[in-house]
Amino acid sequence: MWVDVFSSHSDITEAEDNHVDAQIRLMLGRYAGQIDKVEVYLLTDEDMVQASPQYHCTIRVGLKGFQAIEVKEVAGKASDAIDACAHRAKRYVKRALRFAG
Repeated sequence: MWVDVFSSHSDITEAEDNHVDAQIRLMLGRYAGQIDKVEVYLLTDEDMVQASPQYHCTIRVGLKGFQAIEVKEVAGKASDAIDACAHRAKRYVKRALRFAG
């Protein structure tokens, strides 16, 4: 299973990249044989009106022989957005594979 991580800020640390990779492999590792590629997009919404930034996480899972699944989450912390989005991606992948088989 190939995991690509894209971020709106170019200074993503290796620790952040490793956290995203580990979370995706934890949530979707069971389905690795049926997944082509996982793309994770982490965007920061630093609006002047807000006191703290919002993190938007989008995960796109390419399933072999099926249409790609895309899920989105927003949270106040990057790790919360990633974790919630990974959980949702797992549920959607499980559902797609259950209905297919």
